[in-house]
Amino acid sequence: MDLSTRAVLGRAALIGLVTGIIPATAIIWVEMQGEEFDETVLPPVMFLLAIILGTVGARLAKLPLWGVAGLVGGSATWLLIGALAVLAPMPESELLGPLPTLVAPVYVVGGAVGFALSAWSFMSPLRWWAVALAVVVPLGSWGAAQYKPQILAWFEIRSFERSGVPLIAPAIQGYRLVHVDLNAAGEQEPEPSTWLEYWREATPNRGFSEVQVSVWPAAAGNPRDSCLAVTENFEVPLRCKSLPGDRWVRTGAGTSWVTVFARSGDALVMLNGSGIAEAELVAALSTFRPISAFELAMVS
Repeated sequence: MDLSTRAVLGRAALIGLVTGIIPATAIIWVEMQGEEFDETVLPPVMFLLAIILGTVGARLAKLPLWGVAGLVGGSATWLLIGALAVLAPMPESELLGPLPTLVAPVYVVGGAVGFALSAWSFMSPLRWWAVALAVVVPLGSWGAAQYKPQILAWFEIRSFERSGVPLIAPAIQGYRLVHVDLNAAGEQEPEPSTWLEYWREATPNRGFSEVQVSVWPAAAGNPRDSCLAVTENFEVPLRCKSLPGDRWVRTGAGTSWVTVFARSGDALVMLNGSGIAEAELVAALSTFRPISAFELAMVS
């Protein structure tokens, strides 16, 4: 009996749902036990289970070339589930609670799509592009998932490069750069900016200290207006004073925070520090240097 394309895809998707649900449910169940298990054993066992379920399902559903379709469909199903498991990772066992109902459908989609593509590719007449699609999509998804950190880092590097923000950062003595954010231009921020956070760890002789740095394109404004833009913070009046070289310092009574505004090359910069002397913060202005988008992305 020859099945229509719709019938083949419908039956294959149903097999894929079952093939995706059972391994995904098994993995979730293991995670919920909260016990240590050999993580190197589970993936091949689930992979074999997916192939067995796919082959049996393809035989019962009388799919074209059911033996090959079951083998390829089960493999494609597992590869897509593996990719989705990286993109939508399983929560820690103590956080699971009702989450299996939220996470499992994500993995099951991989089963339905993977098996349907595989079954479609083996319909008569055989189409090379359909076979290629059934192979490339699962393998491409799985391969991309394995390199997710590198892919995300590449996108982040490109974001910094295209942001329009001068890529500079200070080298503040005794402090290390711990975090970087890129803020795109929008309704709240007319110009894009980078936000960098520096920490100096506490010692027996001094407390913890941090410095927050913002960098904007020069078009964002000038140091004087930026300093005077805020006159009060948490009901504490703030005051600005000018220093030679168009540098401005903002302080507030009873607060340890000091904010410095200045120009550095073609950028407007702000250094906001707590637990650091005003003179140190001003001196840090001379330490601004070019920094690559790669370096910024590695920190963020």
